[in-house]
Amino acid sequence: MSGFFQRFLPRDNDFFVLFERQAENIVAGAAAFSSMLEHYTGVPEQVQKIKAIEHSGDEITHHIFRKLNQTFVTPFDREDIHELCGTMDDVIDLIDAAASRFVLYRIDKVRAGTTELSKVLNLATMELSAGIHAIPSPTKALQPPGKRK
Repeated sequence: MSGFFQRFLPRDNDFFVLFERQAENIVAGAAAFSSMLEHYTGVPEQVQKIKAIEHSGDEITHHIFRKLNQTFVTPFDREDIHELCGTMDDVIDLIDAAASRFVLYRIDKVRAGTTELSKVLNLATMELSAGIHAIPSPTKALQPPGKRK
């Protein structure tokens, strides 16, 4: 599309900001979950902290969906925005569900492999966050994870 017409189309980068907030929220949820497993005392209180993070993620998700419904021109395909938003919400929902199970089933101690898996979860959520932060600039998004800045 020519530059003349592009000036009339609204440019809304709020989606990128909201995606980045959601990614950071997911990283915080994974970190809280790992912390709960590493310091396994006061578990119900730690689960409530994770639930609060999950609730914050739900608010971000609702905000993105509202914005999607109110925006005529989106930075990329509507269905892709919807899918990305829903999938990121699923991640934090599953972290919350996993944490809640420790209280529900009255787990008294954590097995050694569990904390190692939570570290993998932490690394995965950090990669997710790095990828989300790279979306606004496609050339940056195509670089290997270690070279993004």
